[in-house]
Amino acid sequence: MDEERLRETVQHPRLKRPVSYRTLIRLEAYKLVRHLLGMEPYEPLKAWW
Repeated sequence: MDEERLRETVQHPRLKRPVSYRTLIRLEAYKLVRHLLGMEPYEPLKAWW
């Protein structure tokens, strides 16, 4: 993935704001960390666009 693609945005349904693909990757990483720490079960991102 190149930098231009990572800067593209999509409207996030739960956050109700546009987020970049880079931010979506970061949010997934945070969910994985919380799962590995035993804080919550991991539910993968389901593309809605």
